[in-house]
Amino acid sequence: MSRIPLVDTPAEDRALQLFAEIKDQLGAVPSLFRAYAQHVALLEANWHKFKALMIHGCLSPQLKEGMGLVISADNHCDYGIYHHSVTLQNLGVDPKEVMRIRVDPKHIHFSAKEQALFDLARHANSSPDDHGERLIAAARKLGARDDEIVEALGVSELVAGFNHTADILGLDPQRDREE
Repeated sequence: MSRIPLVDTPAEDRALQLFAEIKDQLGAVPSLFRAYAQHVALLEANWHKFKALMIHGCLSPQLKEGMGLVISADNHCDYGIYHHSVTLQNLGVDPKEVMRIRVDPKHIHFSAKEQALFDLARHANSSPDDHGERLIAAARKLGARDDEIVEALGVSELVAGFNHTADILGLDPQRDREE
């Protein structure tokens, strides 16, 4: 049960427009965005950042959702684990591979460059005090461009922040399963 009321029908026109856009892109408005609707400017900012990183960008959706899943698993965030698992399966990733990403990420089926970016994003979440120069160098050696490196770090930041918000607010992925 959420620790704050989730907005089902926004009163503000801008929030209604954002909900319509979110529903169009994702098929439903997840609880996290319903919580952010308590602060419409924050809903808008987070939706735009989500779109820029998770929907658009230069990295494959499968790689970004894989990053989201392993970061959510590392953060013990059931809400994030659920959403990234479902999205990966909706992208055509076999459920066994989804589980492998979650529990055995050193043996996933990404290219060497993708694995390096995946490792960088995970490291940024789990070891924020280690600036990861060696991981950036390894990714570059495998052909990663600067925009890909920055996007991987952006996904890490976004997912970690969403994980913390979902956990603190007590968002239950079960509510989103019912929609």
